[in-house]
Amino acid sequence: MHASRQTLFVVDPNRAVHDALATLLEPTDLAVECFQTAEPFLAACASRAIDGSCLLIEAELPGLGSLALIRRVRAQYPRIPIVVLTSTLNNDIAVEALKAGAIDVIDKPHFGVHLLDRILGVTAGASYATTA
Repeated sequence: MHASRQTLFVVDPNRAVHDALATLLEPTDLAVECFQTAEPFLAACASRAIDGSCLLIEAELPGLGSLALIRRVRAQYPRIPIVVLTSTLNNDIAVEALKAGAIDVIDKPHFGVHLLDRILGVTAGASYATTA
């Protein structure tokens, strides 16, 4: 019997980000599921267990918004690591995301090996509270 794969849920309106993450994580054992807004992600979570997963959220989400999504996920799934991805890293966004329950905030220009290291770290149980 094989252990179930961990899933990286990505909530980002940019399909190019979805494609880049799928390519980046292809050699890993992580499954990647992408959503453009919070609402479809929450609907998908309602019908299954998401423990053992990681959530990557764009800081500026349309609809429900990233901070509200972080708070809702943190309330329903307190053990899920949440990482916020932002195009324009500023201290206000980072502080608010961390206060809401994110464990890390990453600047999109750090896509690549840096982001891969962070994702693999949090799925393995590492705890971050930095901005990169």
